Amino acid sequence: MSVAAGAQLIGSNADEVAISASSSPEVSGDYTHQQFESKYGEFLSSSFDAVQYAQRIAGSGAQSSQAQEAGDGITQLMGTLASRADSLESLLKHTILRSHEELLQQVISVRAVDSSLGLIEDQVREIKSYMHGLRTKVRVPYEQALMYTRQAANLQAATACVRGTSKFIQLVRRLRAQIPDAALDGGGRADFALAALTLLDIEKLVGGSALGGVRLVDQALADVVAVRRALTTAEAERLVGGGMQRAHQSDIGAGLQILFNLGTLPGVVAATVRRHTVEWAGHVAGRLDPKAVHAQVREHNAQATAGDGSDMTGVTAVLWARLEALVDDLASRGMELRALERVLARKRDVLPRFDVSVGALDSSAAAGVSFLDVAVARLGDRPLAFWWGTAVAALAAEIDAACAESSVVRQTLTNGYARLVTLFVPKLESILAPCLGGVVSVGSGEPADAGLALAVRSACVSPQMPHVLYGDPGPAVLWGRLLARFEAEYVKRAAARIEDAVGRCFPPPPPPGLVDAQEAWTNQKPRGGAADASAAGPPPVDLMSGAPPSRKLVAGIVRSITTELEMAKSDTRLGAAVAHAAAAAVASFVAASAAKLAAIVAANPGPLRLVESPLLAKYCVGLINAAESLRSGLAALCESEYGGSDSLAVAAATTRLRQLQSDNSRHRRSQSSISLPSSPRPGSVAGFAADSSSPASSLAAIVREALNACEQDLLALISRQTDLLLDAADTVITESIINGGNAADSSGDQTEPPFESSMQWLQTQVLEPLETDYCRRPVSAMVDRYLCLYTRVVCLTFPLNEAAKLRLTAEVTQFEFACSQLITASASKGGSIAPPKLADVGRSYRALRLVRPLLFTDIAELLTAIQNIASVVQSWSDLPLFDLVDHILCRVATELVGDSDDHKPTLPYVLLGWSKRQWIEELIANDHADVKRSSTLTTSIRQALTQSVDQLLATASSTGVTQLLQAVKNALSSSK
Repeated sequence: MSVAAGAQLIGSNADEVAISASSSPEVSGDYTHQQFESKYGEFLSSSFDAVQYAQRIAGSGAQSSQAQEAGDGITQLMGTLASRADSLESLLKHTILRSHEELLQQVISVRAVDSSLGLIEDQVREIKSYMHGLRTKVRVPYEQALMYTRQAANLQAATACVRGTSKFIQLVRRLRAQIPDAALDGGGRADFALAALTLLDIEKLVGGSALGGVRLVDQALADVVAVRRALTTAEAERLVGGGMQRAHQSDIGAGLQILFNLGTLPGVVAATVRRHTVEWAGHVAGRLDPKAVHAQVREHNAQATAGDGSDMTGVTAVLWARLEALVDDLASRGMELRALERVLARKRDVLPRFDVSVGALDSSAAAGVSFLDVAVARLGDRPLAFWWGTAVAALAAEIDAACAESSVVRQTLTNGYARLVTLFVPKLESILAPCLGGVVSVGSGEPADAGLALAVRSACVSPQMPHVLYGDPGPAVLWGRLLARFEAEYVKRAAARIEDAVGRCFPPPPPPGLVDAQEAWTNQKPRGGAADASAAGPPPVDLMSGAPPSRKLVAGIVRSITTELEMAKSDTRLGAAVAHAAAAAVASFVAASAAKLAAIVAANPGPLRLVESPLLAKYCVGLINAAESLRSGLAALCESEYGGSDSLAVAAATTRLRQLQSDNSRHRRSQSSISLPSSPRPGSVAGFAADSSSPASSLAAIVREALNACEQDLLALISRQTDLLLDAADTVITESIINGGNAADSSGDQTEPPFESSMQWLQTQVLEPLETDYCRRPVSAMVDRYLCLYTRVVCLTFPLNEAAKLRLTAEVTQFEFACSQLITASASKGGSIAPPKLADVGRSYRALRLVRPLLFTDIAELLTAIQNIASVVQSWSDLPLFDLVDHILCRVATELVGDSDDHKPTLPYVLLGWSKRQWIEELIANDHADVKRSSTLTTSIRQALTQSVDQLLATASSTGVTQLLQAVKNALSSSK
């Protein structure tokens, strides 16, 4: 900006101000003031510097290139400033003149206010002077009162000190009387319980008052109180320690009372328990060290070799001796702490002087806080429980270290787990049983006050250990930290020993190369001829895998189970685990036997293959006998050792159920399927192990339940496989009886009856070798059915000439004898039940007995029989009507046509277009059909018989025959 421009700007501003001031003198003061501030604000500032302003203006003008123009501009600028100063002066005068009246009014107001303030100052001066006089009057009494107060406080402190000193002297004199000086040397008698109260009062008095600087007090504290306090504490600890060692509750109570009176009960009890814990840990360390055990063995054997008369020893004996010593020490230390805890629980302070958060342990006890409450508040748990957890952990750590260092130690403890349990539990029963004041709160996972309640009782209680329960904290810690590892390994080995006994009964198959060599040797070319490959065929049983289990091998299973249960008898849980292992081994025996029999059935389909091969029957019977031998052995074990067996009642119920099932299966001619239970039954040991809530009152009940479950499994196997053999024999015998009748019709020349070989096979290959009592009822039912079937076959014999009658008479005698042999062979092998007789079968036997006289009965007697059969005449009532009618028709047809087959269509089954086999099967179906089907079938059979009678009547010429046929027709009509 140039100087001329600056001058022009100042001039314009001055002109505007002058014009505004001259042209508008009535302009408001606010507007003029605003204009003034905007135009001359820079000059009105308190920091305005004229020199700097001039230099700035001159500097802006000096930038011009023409010096002459710059000089003119400065001159013009100075003129402008002068005019502006004049205009400013005129503006000020105008402003002062216009505000003069207002200023005068303000000055008058200020003077009025000034006069009022002067009056107020005069009044204030008067008040100050009055207050000064008043303050002077109050200060002197206040200073005097303050002085008197200080004197009174000093006097009160002196009085309290004198009073405290006086009371201290009295307490010291009392303390000297309670513990005289002679007692310090062991010559006098001291009352330490009262002295403890006195010492506590002295401690409270000295701690609550400022007697520390009094020379008499300090000297008494050092010479009298400290000595007697140390003596009292030592006496209390001596009483407690000695009482714990001697289990003398009176001494323990006296010592605890002294400590409680001293106020050191919680600390001393906690220190005592921790000291016992540390001492036990130090005592256990290294006691089972394998090196130390071997060193002791060598030292003992060296002395024995030197001739001191002692026997040689081994690592196992030394190890068990050391372990027994540790358990004895554990029991003795635990009994000491148990005695301490019992006294703590009984001792109570009626007027407690301590703040404790633990409630009373026994609500029925006397009022007040027990000493145990005070100790638990400091220790955090009961003394015995606190020590027990640490003691077991220290012993477990020592055993772990010994087992990790030496496999001999681990093997010894594992094999002797039953002895280990017997060693621990009976000796520690008083510590482990809560009802005897044992461990009740350790390991509960709850606060100490909540853990004081008794733990939940378990269901497993051993008769040898009636107070020790597995659910209690003490046994839980013992098993969880120390014995569990050996228990699992021992049970595993016990199960392996039982499984080995079972495995010896079913050895594994030989290698494939040996089997190929055996087959090559079996199928080798005979000398002088070619080998017949088809004659050999596949072996019915894999004979290379061994014979069926013998009695000796099965007795080995029973002996192994007996031994393991006997070794585990000392502990309920161990016995239950071994019983479970025995049940699993028996289940594997049942599974292996069932698998063998299933393989035989699968490789030899059809009952005929099973009957034709002696080896198959022998193998199957051997497996069943092995199962029966094992069942009887387990039953004897249960009866002799564990209070009886429930297998007899179970066997009776199972037999009845199997009988119903087998009867239905034989009627349908179906094979019995082999199946094993897929899940453990309720009440078995497997079910007991899977369901931990299964109740059991004792080890005997658990083992008895397991053995009964094993017997049920074996009974089920025996019944299934016996039914399998009986079904096969039943099918073959039934076929032989029916086919024998057909063969007799075609040819009368037979050397032996066809049923004889199959019935002899059932007798000699199945019933006689079987050692089970299961066969009596099913064989009796089978014989009953055979008798009915054979009677029916004999009655349908055509032509019935004299030769046929003689042959049938002999066959009936042979059949009766064969049936009696079957009944006798199915009798009980033990001899406890009277042997059955064929006459016990009932109506079917009596009907067979009527067959022989029926063959030689003349027409007149037959007429009498058919006329009286409806009225149930005693002599013929046992013979079924249809069978009697069939015999009469066959006999009449034979008499009418002789041996010719020309009139054979007159027989009833021929009229229906059936064969004799179909007719017999329909009659059998009629006997066992339901009511609706039986009614329909009986109607069709009766119609065929009636039609056959009518055809014979049409050709009959004899009066007797006609009367007989008419009587038959009437009997059929009346039987509806």
